[in-house]
Amino acid sequence: MNMKRSVLTMIAALVIVCTAWGQEKRYEIESAIVKRSSVMKAGFALLSEQTSIQYFADYGRHESGETVMDMAGQKLSVFTMVKDGYVYNANMTANQGTKINMADVMDDYKMVNYLNLTDDVRQKYQIEEKGSEQILGKDCTCYEMTLVVQGQSIKATVWVWKGLALKSSMNVAGMTVVEEATEIQEGAAIPKEKFELPEGIEFQELKMPM
Repeated sequence: MNMKRSVLTMIAALVIVCTAWGQEKRYEIESAIVKRSSVMKAGFALLSEQTSIQYFADYGRHESGETVMDMAGQKLSVFTMVKDGYVYNANMTANQGTKINMADVMDDYKMVNYLNLTDDVRQKYQIEEKGSEQILGKDCTCYEMTLVVQGQSIKATVWVWKGLALKSSMNVAGMTVVEEATEIQEGAAIPKEKFELPEGIEFQELKMPM
């Protein structure tokens, strides 16, 4: 698996595990804009850095994200949204798009709603609470879990506040990906177009290797 596909797979896996987009109420906050930064490293070597903005309204029933990634000197601006069982990624820099069937990325995938962690989901991802920690002054519950991405078990840790993941960390194939919130704008008014797929972009389905 090449580097770009590894990154895409990890991002898709994190999206699936950390969110249950388009489902039921997921947050105790009606709307917000959350800014994040993340890094991917192999040992001490920095592979990529990125910043992202998460938009959600109606307690998480509507949600999307924008990411600016710097990878090997190449900057990409990507719009992400989950809809009808697919993760849509629109490369706004190149005006191109892909979509990934979530079932192709995760074995028997199930969404995680941190406001309603069912016994089924806890068992599926071996979710365990590991205390609490403050992030941006918010008291977060720390969860450890195990993901299965294309048959490979991956350990991940997520810090959650009011149903919202403010930090996540995962290790796969010798690489570490850590994402953390840097700013939260609670009660923000979100433009309607933030919850629509960009016009003029044809989304090609990307088949992940099994």
